[in-house]
Amino acid sequence: MEKNKQNPALSRLKADLAAGNPARLYVFHGEESYLRDYYIGRLASLCGEGHLSEFNQIRLDGDRLDAESLTAAIDGIPWGAERKLVLIRDYPLFKPTGPLKEKLAEILSTLPESVCLVFSFDALEYKPDKRSGIWKAIEKYAQAVEFPRAQASELVSWIKRRFEALGKRIDTKTCEYLIFYCGPLMTNLITEIEKIAAGTEGETVALAQIDRLASRVLEADIFELTDFLLKGNYSGGMEKLRELFELKNEPVAILGAVVRQVQRLYGARLIMDARQGEREIMQLFGFHSAYPAKLLMDGAKGMKLPRLRRMQELCLQADLEIKSNLPDPRRTVEMLLLRLCNG
Repeated sequence: MEKNKQNPALSRLKADLAAGNPARLYVFHGEESYLRDYYIGRLASLCGEGHLSEFNQIRLDGDRLDAESLTAAIDGIPWGAERKLVLIRDYPLFKPTGPLKEKLAEILSTLPESVCLVFSFDALEYKPDKRSGIWKAIEKYAQAVEFPRAQASELVSWIKRRFEALGKRIDTKTCEYLIFYCGPLMTNLITEIEKIAAGTEGETVALAQIDRLASRVLEADIFELTDFLLKGNYSGGMEKLRELFELKNEPVAILGAVVRQVQRLYGARLIMDARQGEREIMQLFGFHSAYPAKLLMDGAKGMKLPRLRRMQELCLQADLEIKSNLPDPRRTVEMLLLRLCNG
């Protein structure tokens, strides 16, 4: 696939797994935890079969890792297999403490052939420090594999396969709506797909089943909220805002999403004035389906640039107010909606 050409580290990992010959050291990072956990499982499956695989997997928490536990995990002999998996989650790789501060680079550069050591970054962000000795060891001995969000075409194909495995059919446009409605991360989508498939009586999944059964992400709600405002429907916008507050969304998060949406509308208007369309909007904003690009174009059609500039000024004003620790951030967001609705 095109994505593999852009991600040679992932291609190499797949080749390693196909050959049954994984590297001694991996660093896994990126937003798509579903793929990250999938490939950790593939590596684990190479470390013995059946009950033996359990004895050949050592999982350590990064916040408790020390030189003694790491050395013990690496030095142990695999049970009935050529290698074992040592998985360490969320360890600050470039800021080791204690004895590991002096020993870690040497440990990583002298791993035995019987070990597949994986540093996996999930809650902790992967931030390489290329000035450190650890980076030199990682660059020389490790395969750093990023698992970014899937591209639109790959995600649609994956969704169709998941529904097909559950005995359901879904077309491309409905897939794009699902991505918009639930977000583009596979980790979340897999749960929503199972819910939708279980609640759909017929063989075909339609928009109605997604609306009825799936959990909506904040970004999809903000599209609906701003649509009310653009149409001058303040009561509808306030009702939607109260719904978001009831769902425990923080005012700061809602404001940030509204600001981002107004910026997108402005960008979409500029693209349309340049006689461009959906593809350029998707590229500019990193959308994983055409559905939100179409919504943006529909919203921006009746908008003039001066009004959009004024809306951005109002958003900036509200952002400054909410960051100045005013006593009622909810009120700040409500007042912004009123001002946006009045243009």
